Amino acid sequence: MARNNEKLDSSVNRRGFLQAALIAGAVAASPARAAFPSPQDEEGAEFEVADPDALVTNVSRAMAVPKTEISMPGRYPGVVAEVRHPEPFVEGRLQEETVAAMLAASMKLLTGAKDERDAWAEFFNPEDRIGLKFNWVGARLIGTTFEMVRSVIAALESIGVPRGNMLMWDHYQTNYTMAGVNEESFPGIGLRYQQYFDGPPKEKRGKGFELLDMEMYYEADHVIPDDQNMLEYTLNGGTRSYFPKFLSEDIDKIICVPVLKHHEVSLVAHAFKNLSYGATSNCIRGHFFIDRYIAETCAFPPIRDKVVLNILDGLRAQYAGGPAPVAKYIWRPGLVMAATDPVSFDSVSLDMIVDKQVETGFISAEEAVELKRKHDFLARAENLGLGVYRSRKIDHRRVDLA
Repeated sequence: MARNNEKLDSSVNRRGFLQAALIAGAVAASPARAAFPSPQDEEGAEFEVADPDALVTNVSRAMAVPKTEISMPGRYPGVVAEVRHPEPFVEGRLQEETVAAMLAASMKLLTGAKDERDAWAEFFNPEDRIGLKFNWVGARLIGTTFEMVRSVIAALESIGVPRGNMLMWDHYQTNYTMAGVNEESFPGIGLRYQQYFDGPPKEKRGKGFELLDMEMYYEADHVIPDDQNMLEYTLNGGTRSYFPKFLSEDIDKIICVPVLKHHEVSLVAHAFKNLSYGATSNCIRGHFFIDRYIAETCAFPPIRDKVVLNILDGLRAQYAGGPAPVAKYIWRPGLVMAATDPVSFDSVSLDMIVDKQVETGFISAEEAVELKRKHDFLARAENLGLGVYRSRKIDHRRVDLA
C-alpha cells in the first residue's frame, strides 16, 4: 500500500511551555479509575490541567484525509467474535494447540468462513508487509503470551505470508528486554521500536528522534511541565506527538494484539491504548487528556488506515491495578476475541473488566452501571467514525470450545 503523503499541518497556534516539575503526588480518585499523578509546581501547588474539550488539536486534518477500503472500522463494523475454552491451561502451562484452535475459531466466527485460512485470507495476502503490535508491559506475568504470538505468526504463514514480511514493534526497546523477546524468540520476524537507550550503563540516554516521521504527527496545545527534562521518555517536548517512520513507510497493514487488562487512567489498555501509546512520541503528556489522546491519535492514517484486525489475548487477564502487573488482580478467563472494529472491540472488553470488578467486590453494581453508560474515549472514537459504541447494538458473537 502506498504511503499517503498528505502533510498533516497543525491547526495549533499557541504553545504553552509550562515551567513546573512533573509528578509529585496522586489525586484522590475512585478505586475503579484512579487518576494519573498530578503535576505540581516547586511550592507543591497542583498545576491546573486544561479541560480536554477546550484543547485545540489537528485531528480535523487527519479526518480530511480520505479513508481507504480497509480503514477503521474495517470489514465488520460493530461485530465482535469471542471464543472461550474451559481449560487452556494444563498443570499451569498454557497449551499452544488450544490457543491456536481458539484463534482459528474466533476468525471463523468473525468472518463466517468455514476454513481458518479463508478467514485470514480475507485480510492479508503474501505480499503484505504486516505490523504486529503486541503488549509486552508486564512481561511474562500479564503481557501478551508467547503462545498467542506464535499462533498469529503461524496463521499468517498458513496463507503464504513469509516471516520476512512480518514486523513486530513496540514503543520502548526495553519492553522487549523485560519480556525476553529477541531475534531468537521468533526467528525471522523483524523487531522495531521507536525509542531506545544508547551509551555506557551509567550514561545511557534515550534515543530515537531520528526514527520519527516529521510530517506525520498529532498536535494538541498541551505540554507537560518542564518537558525538556523529560526527553529521556518523550523524545521531544512541545505540542506534537510524532508517528515513527516504520509505520508510515514500512508497514501496509497492522494486527493489534492487546491483552485483557485494566488501566488506572483509561480504565482499559486494549486496542486504542495499545496502538496510540505504542505509536507516538511525547505521549506521556497524553495521560492528562487520555480519553481524547487515544481516540484522536488513532484517527490518523498510520493507524486508522492500517489496523485491519484486532485480537484480544484474554487467556489471562488483570481487572485492577494496571497496566503494571499486580498478581492479586490476575485471573484466567480463557478467552480470545477478534474484531476489525476497535471501538466495538474495546467496548466489549471494557465490560469484561467492569463485570470482574463487580464480581470481586472491587466496585459496586451501581458504579459499574455508570462506567458502562458512557465511556469517554469510546464515545469520542465513535464520533470520529472509527467504530461502533452506542450508535447501534454490537453484534457480540460467542462460542465455547469443549
